Amino acid sequence: MYEISEKRKYKRIEKPYLARLRIKPDEVQDMLPTDWDMVAVNDLGAGGVFFNSSNNLEVGTILDLKIGFSKSTPDIKCDGVVTRVIKYPDTFIFGIGTAFSKIDEHIKEMINRVAEVNYKISAASALSLAS
Repeated sequence: MYEISEKRKYKRIEKPYLARLRIKPDEVQDMLPTDWDMVAVNDLGAGGVFFNSSNNLEVGTILDLKIGFSKSTPDIKCDGVVTRVIKYPDTFIFGIGTAFSKIDEHIKEMINRVAEVNYKISAASALSLAS
């Protein structure tokens, strides 16, 4: 677990959040917006989000995202591009990794601060268990 997080540019918050997403309308091809789907986020970082979905999205698909980060703050509204799709064996579920392509810099900093605090708490808990 720690090797993966050390290779990442941003720390991740491994806490469930609800998110709404839809394929971003394509203005070039006059594509109409799709309906919003609701998914549970597996982890969230300042660079992107990973969630499970019953939709097999293609790598490169651009999404509108609304992530329920906190009850005391409005949803995070941003765009993301699908960078990874994992098909889970014997299910109709796909793991979807997205990188934020358009997100307010202040929101990105807030996510990163929360992830840093969670990372320190998790590391301290792991150390106390090891001793």
